Amino acid sequence: QCKFLPRYPFAKPNVESDQSEFAVGTSWEYRCLPGYSKKSFFITCLETSKWSDAQQFCKRKSCMNPRELLHGSVFIPKGIELGSTITYSCNKGYRLIGDSSATCIILDNTVIWDKNMPFCESIPCESPPAISNGDFYSSSGDTFYYGIVVTYHCNVGPNGEKLFDLVGEKSIYCTSEDNQVGVWSSPPPQCIPQVKCPFPEIENGIMETGFKRSFFLNDTVMFKCKPGFTLKGSNIVWCQSNSEWNPPLPTCFRGCLPPPHIHHGNYNKRDKELFTIGQEVSYSCEPGYTLIGTNLVQCTSLGTWSHAAPKCEVKSCAAIPNQLPNGRVVPPPNLQLGAEVSFVCDPG
Repeated sequence: QCKFLPRYPFAKPNVESDQSEFAVGTSWEYRCLPGYSKKSFFITCLETSKWSDAQQFCKRKSCMNPRELLHGSVFIPKGIELGSTITYSCNKGYRLIGDSSATCIILDNTVIWDKNMPFCESIPCESPPAISNGDFYSSSGDTFYYGIVVTYHCNVGPNGEKLFDLVGEKSIYCTSEDNQVGVWSSPPPQCIPQVKCPFPEIENGIMETGFKRSFFLNDTVMFKCKPGFTLKGSNIVWCQSNSEWNPPLPTCFRGCLPPPHIHHGNYNKRDKELFTIGQEVSYSCEPGYTLIGTNLVQCTSLGTWSHAAPKCEVKSCAAIPNQLPNGRVVPPPNLQLGAEVSFVCDPG
């Protein structure tokens, strides 16, 4: 015997029955619910005391295939049958207007999507910021949206002469951090009164490149010192918006800059920044290291040191005997400072 009539989410009996037992061989008619294809089918009580399978009879109806989303995409994870959900997303630079998902539902005996298809619009930006003594130009006219570039320029005199310097990013573009609201990539530049730096003259120095009568914003100058003089500071300087040179102008002096530092060693007079001609410096090594080269170097009249800086080499221990009666010696890869040697006795 089979027990009560089975309940299905996709069909119901043509005739309801509250019988608790049905004889083997009994057939019962079911009809598919709205939203499922096929009208009716029969199930039978089998000799196994189970009702025959009804799963294959009622197939879910499908909603219409969604249209392509302009400037976006439709994601269909599990088909378009009744109960399925699809999601929408927009390409970079566009934002979704409408619902981001839709579900296939049944309405008045037909299957339809429960939400209208959204659309993707370009992410807009507000008008670019206005600047004093200048203006901006955009190829898109008065509309500003994702990716649009605007370029700023400073006002000029009646005859086209330059009156202002542009400081900051000349061009800015419309972008977005959350793919919803448009923002400008950086603050606008400024138009400041024309910058003029003082003539870059240094004692005992020569202007190597960049010589002009007047120096304006972002002009660069490269210096070298006259023979017998040493340059202290940067040999290249830029004219900055505050009408000052940056880095500061270098100086040329008779003497030497500090000698080079060496690994595992040092020299005396470390606190001095400049050394006069004839001054000597003495190098020494840390304990466990041997000085290779001359330890004394002298500042010459050319502004260079008389000898190359020495080196500090790690000391080696004396060779150890490789014979150990009734045992063996385990040597290290090298015999430098800090190396360890192991002695092992034979068994017994």
